[in-house]
Amino acid sequence: MASTSNSLDEALSASRARAAGGNFLYTFPWWLLLLLLAGIYVVILIFSTELYRDIFNELKDGILMTLTVAFTAYLLALTVGLIIALIRANPPQPGHGLGGKAVSFLRLVLFQMATLYVSVLRGLPMLVILLIVAFVIVPAVVNSIQATIAPQFNLRGSSPPSAVIALALAYAAFLSETLRAGIQSIEKGQTEAARSLGMTYFQTMRYIILPQAIRRVLPPMGNDFISMIKDSSLVTVLGINDITQNAKLWSSATFRFAETYFVASMIYLTMTVLGSLLIRYLERRFSYGR
Repeated sequence: MASTSNSLDEALSASRARAAGGNFLYTFPWWLLLLLLAGIYVVILIFSTELYRDIFNELKDGILMTLTVAFTAYLLALTVGLIIALIRANPPQPGHGLGGKAVSFLRLVLFQMATLYVSVLRGLPMLVILLIVAFVIVPAVVNSIQATIAPQFNLRGSSPPSAVIALALAYAAFLSETLRAGIQSIEKGQTEAARSLGMTYFQTMRYIILPQAIRRVLPPMGNDFISMIKDSSLVTVLGINDITQNAKLWSSATFRFAETYFVASMIYLTMTVLGSLLIRYLERRFSYGR
């Protein structure tokens, strides 16, 4: 009987080993291996070829500008988007009494303004938003400030701050919808329980609702950050020296279009793939069922 049990255990172990070997073929991230090999190939080209080394030296100054614009715009968009999400997550209801009606009317105005903002910004192309902010809104605001508050104030429309404002305003609309969906996905019973314990609305949001909501919507928020890195290339229309702008200037001067844009694409690809891997790690680390 013992020998039969041992034989059965050995057969099961061998079967599991074969299954594991077969699963490895389908579970191993071959796409990541191919990208890693492509990255190694580009690094070898940069260190061994003068042309690629010159291209990289010309583009590397734009990496910091690209990351600065993307990170700053995303943080600003997240802040504005959270405010809009909190406004739109709780539709206004008619109030009672003079004070209640005044508060309800104020909430109604804020809700309608927030909804208008989201509808307009989500309905416009990113490039159009960038151009409107840079050449219409920023000059108008600057002229108004110079005429009323600070005559010495100056901000060019074709500058990194203008690009950050434009990207932040555009992505705030998308992030607000993501956050609103996360907030509304939390069961209302948790809000009612928190309020019954004496917690205020802001305490309930801060300690009960938002931690769970953000954990649930972390993947789409991460995707928006990856998109922010890619859409930051649009600031080249403002003459900002990011990766795309430097690549355009270098390729126009040397007529090495294929090599230049190949290196530029690999730089963008490296940033986005690393960002995607970080988001996957955070998603597993803060998964809802953990």
